Amino acid sequence: MKRLSLSCNNTHLSIAITFLLLFSGSRIARGEEIGIKEALGLFYKNNYDIAKNKYEIDKASADLLEAKLRLNPTLTINGSGFAFTSGYGIINDQLPSQLSVRLDQPVRLGKKRELAIASAKENLEATKLSYKDFIRNILAVFYTVYYNLSLDRITIDFSRDELARFEKIIRVAEVKHSKGSLSSIDYTKLKLTRIDLENALIISETKYKNDLEDFNLLLGCKNHLEPAKLPFLEKFQDYTEECLLEKAYVNRPDFLSIQRQIKASGYNVSLAKAKRIPDISVGVEYDAFGTAWDPGAGGGVSVGLPLFNRNQAEISRRIAERNQIEMQAEKINSQIITDIRQSLSNYRGSLQIFESYKRKRNEIEKLLENSEKAFFLGGITVLDLIDTRRTYKDFMTKHNQSLTQAMLNTELLKVYTGETK
Repeated sequence: MKRLSLSCNNTHLSIAITFLLLFSGSRIARGEEIGIKEALGLFYKNNYDIAKNKYEIDKASADLLEAKLRLNPTLTINGSGFAFTSGYGIINDQLPSQLSVRLDQPVRLGKKRELAIASAKENLEATKLSYKDFIRNILAVFYTVYYNLSLDRITIDFSRDELARFEKIIRVAEVKHSKGSLSSIDYTKLKLTRIDLENALIISETKYKNDLEDFNLLLGCKNHLEPAKLPFLEKFQDYTEECLLEKAYVNRPDFLSIQRQIKASGYNVSLAKAKRIPDISVGVEYDAFGTAWDPGAGGGVSVGLPLFNRNQAEISRRIAERNQIEMQAEKINSQIITDIRQSLSNYRGSLQIFESYKRKRNEIEKLLENSEKAFFLGGITVLDLIDTRRTYKDFMTKHNQSLTQAMLNTELLKVYTGETK
């Protein structure tokens, strides 16, 4: 009897610990909940990588400003024949002194300034589109983290429900064991199963806490935020490859950006060819010279002679750059097709997997319910019950994973077509 009393006391202690675990688990990581739209707003506003990449637009704007600026004039002052000997003024009428003041203004010919401005404008627009494409790429990370957190919450709720449900089995098993209708071995197996359920809950909560850290880092938020529970989609839309490709060619920032880069490279080639035309420098000059210090005025034009360097090297380099960009455009076009086909394949595959689990969910839940009733009535063994529960847990884990993956793949389709804002 003492042994039985010790067993009962241990059982009550384990039940108390379990309920404490359930109670404390329900309070983990309870920060401010935000929906996916609010989370996206913080992501766009505060994400460190997005904020850092935005400065590329400022740099491109500075390049445009530089292209618009005109060349500065040059002021030249020359003097000779000045006397600093004691007793004479600086200007000594006994010496042939001379003072020259000249102002030269460089003038660019061949529409170089206009071509430089046109190229800089296209580069600025291309940079803005590249910035949007950077956001589009990192959005895939955002959605993956967000839906992983949603899966974590589903797993935690499922583990907590399973642990609470298993406590009913433990209480029935305790009664059976005290009456001698359940062996100590089988009773111990059930208690070990409960430990596995408790550990599964701890693992799920730990993963959720760690994923929350990644989530808040991604949002650039120092406050503790967590995503609100997502509503589950009842129906999923069907897509065709042609429809998705049409949207991608209209919306994908990388595709639009490369078109701007091609235009900018064309202007760069034209600018390099225009530099074969030499610029001129127009100057005016004031001179005062001689012992009488007679003033005079003059002017002149200087021009470089393109005898040896006709900008051949830069022209070749700019043509090579244009060819590279055109090749990159072909690659991006192929990449878009690959992205759409792969994302559509993943989407359809995840739907098929989810639908297969969805059709069998009621059946597996009924199987578990009947197995528990049969165990209460003594119709099945402990091993049969444990095996059924393991099958049920594996099934529901895969069911929840397939549902979350299908919802994630829905968002990723929008990422790969560029429909995200």
